[in-house]
Parts: sequence; structure tokens; C-alpha cells
Amino acid sequence: MNPPWLLVALALAPSSDDPGRPLLRHTEDGREVIRPSWSPDGRSLAFARSEQGGTQIWQYVMPVDPPGLPTRLTGRTDPEFQGVFSPDGRRVLLTVVPRSGTQGNCDLAAIEIDGGRLSVVVDDRGGGLSHQEWPSWSPDGARFTFSSTHDGNQEIYTAKADGSDLVRLTQGPGIDSHPSWSPAGDRIVFATDRWGGLELASVCPDGTGLARLTESPGLDDYPSVSTDGRRVAFVSNRDGQFEIYVMGLDGGPAVNLSRHPGRDTMPTWTPDGRGVTFVSDRGGGADLYTIGVGEEGVSAAGR
Repeated sequence: MNPPWLLVALALAPSSDDPGRPLLRHTEDGREVIRPSWSPDGRSLAFARSEQGGTQIWQYVMPVDPPGLPTRLTGRTDPEFQGVFSPDGRRVLLTVVPRSGTQGNCDLAAIEIDGGRLSVVVDDRGGGLSHQEWPSWSPDGARFTFSSTHDGNQEIYTAKADGSDLVRLTQGPGIDSHPSWSPAGDRIVFATDRWGGLELASVCPDGTGLARLTESPGLDDYPSVSTDGRRVAFVSNRDGQFEIYVMGLDGGPAVNLSRHPGRDTMPTWTPDGRGVTFVSDRGGGADLYTIGVGEEGVSAAGR
């Protein structure tokens, strides 16, 4: 059975430069949107959105099946963004700017999706300014990975779901960011500038096995591992503009999915693995779209 988003997309006129690829637009208000995340059942989308005038950014959850209006996840007045659903769909882990404490700090907090209390799980433990950002859950929900500057340089870490047992995975001199934990649990893919340009790399959850995945003339960023663990969606400007690409989990040739003159970024896979949802300004503002995906980026060895 086709997922609801795909049925709707197939009924619409294609909105990309690839007329054979279905594409669905989820939001139409043109406000700045940050990091879409699907609930595991595919019925809801989490994302952060700038309010009118761009003075605030708050986390939202929007029902997709059946469709509905986005609602605030919390009642906070301070910035919150980069929310991601837990594997059981019961919680959202997000980045928050605290109401008090070190000015400019970014913490990680968890909240029950049904309206529970917001609980900070990782903060400025050293007492100085630090940024904790872009959380990604392990497939069993026992741990999460994220980037942090609390040791000075921005590196990749993991922690237990309650924020304890902090483990630093990377030790590079460059900036490491935007980690994505593979569904098999054995790799964490992230962006790094340790080789000069912004490229993609992967590492084991114990910090061993660092591997370079891309080597392109442009910037490669925002990796998202597919639900079957075989592919990585990411954004790159290797062809002159920011597009959504897909390649195998171990690297190799990358396929341009979006093929549009607009700016496309922050991809994430649909739960069924048949689409990639991303942020694009192709409609005049930054809105959410999902594009259909076939077997692009899968090497013969990975099939």
C-alpha cells in the first residue's frame, strides 16, 4: 500500500526539474523552517519555524495523516529548534536556548509528545558558553548523538537518553556537526571540515573506524541515513547550487534528487524509505517538501 504522502504527490503536477519524480509540498506559509523530522508511524512531521518578523523560532508538530495545522510543542518564549522524534514516537529531543544561565548557550531537552514537562538532558556542564545541537537517536532509543562545543572545539558525542554517560567520539581539529545515527546502530554519519572543505564522514559509536565518505569540490552537509540503512541523503553545492543528493552508506557516486534552481537543504527520510523530506525556497519562502526516491544511490554491492 502506498503511503498517504506518496498518493497525494502522485496526484499533483511535478514541481521539480525531474517530471518523473513525485513531489509534495507540506507547508505554504513561506516562513523559515528548520529540520523536518517524521514520527515513526509517518503520521506527523516535527519542524521548527520562524514566527512573523523572524524574531522567534519555535518547535512545531504537524499532523500529516490525516492532515492538520501545526501546533506548538511547548509554551516557551525562548528559541527552540532541531526537534527529532524518538524511535518509539513518544518523545521529541530538541535544542533549546535556556531562559537563564550563560547568554547564548544551547542545551538539549526532551519532552513527551502528549504534553509532558520539558526536561534538559545536556547543558553547559563546564559552566562556560557551549552549544549542544542537532540530536539524533540511536535505533533503540537508549542513546542519542549530537554535536557540542563544551570541550572547546565542536565535536560529535553520544549520551544516554537521560543525558548521562557522555562519550566524545571525534577528536579532529576541524568542526564536526549534524550527526545521523544509522538504523543498524553501527555507524554515525556527520559533516566535517577536517579535510579543508565541508565533507561527510562516518564513525562507529565507540569512536573508532573513522571513514571519509565524500570528496567533492563543493560543500556536503546535513546527512540523513535512510531507514533501511543503505543510503545517505545530504545537501551539496557541488554542481553550483544547493541540492539534495543520495549516495550509498559507504560513499560512492551521488545522485542529485532535487534538480531545481531553488535552495534545497536539511533532508530527512520518510519512515517508509520511499521519499526524502527537505526544506526548499523554490516556492518563494522556506517550506517543506517530500520528493519520491527509487533505488538511487544504492551500489550493486548494497542491493
